Amino acid sequence: MRKILLIFLLTLVFYISPIIIKKVDAVYIPSRTPCSETDYKQPCNCLNESSWAKKRICNFRAGIKKGDFVITCADKSQEYADAIAKKVYKDCMREHGF
Repeated sequence: MRKILLIFLLTLVFYISPIIIKKVDAVYIPSRTPCSETDYKQPCNCLNESSWAKKRICNFRAGIKKGDFVITCADKSQEYADAIAKKVYKDCMREHGF
């Protein structure tokens, strides 16, 4: 009986989740077009650049500030233990080009 109830609940959750996500206005999907192709005009994305240096130059030329990603990376690093959190934060910032 418990297995059937569990299967029913999981099916319900996986069925309703996409419906809820589609209706949320706060979900932001960044543009996939690299800024180097759009002459650094928004909307564009510096995450597709090939190296850390190119991401950094792209962020500077596109006017993307470091503060935009500090909070996001800090939240992501809080999920881990202190020993790992510093590395996760650094990797997250480097991934975004800072």
